[in-house]
Amino acid sequence: MQTFESLLADVQSEMIAAALEYADGAASDIYVFCSAEKGALYFDVFFVADGAVVESHKLPGIDTSIPRQKALIRYGGDQLDRLFEFGRETGQPIPTQIKMHYSVDTKSLDADFAYENLYSDHPNLHTTDLFAEWQREVQESLSASPDRT
Repeated sequence: MQTFESLLADVQSEMIAAALEYADGAASDIYVFCSAEKGALYFDVFFVADGAVVESHKLPGIDTSIPRQKALIRYGGDQLDRLFEFGRETGQPIPTQIKMHYSVDTKSLDADFAYENLYSDHPNLHTTDLFAEWQREVQESLSASPDRT
């Protein structure tokens, strides 16, 4: 039987690989956001290109067609579902939120995990709010440090 740690590593690898393929060399950094609270799963990604945060549909110089965007989100969601199903079947607690940052230049991955509910217990907060907040945080850090991409 696969361990949680090996499944998590595989899921992270698949998500980053899919985002790398989507970006097709147009991004210096990839940010992957996953949320799984109370059965609601959410996956999305954004990029850094030319020193600025760029949403997937605005990444310059690549095919950003709706079918391609949907394929990326669907694939990432399928990977998140694998993790969620493993937790459901085994009783293993899974993260309620995963934030991954992959540097294309250094090929390094940083990931942060949360295990508490971050939005589902709040009547006016949605997972997309957390995703947008993270995008703002990354943009602010880029603006504060012009040498960082």
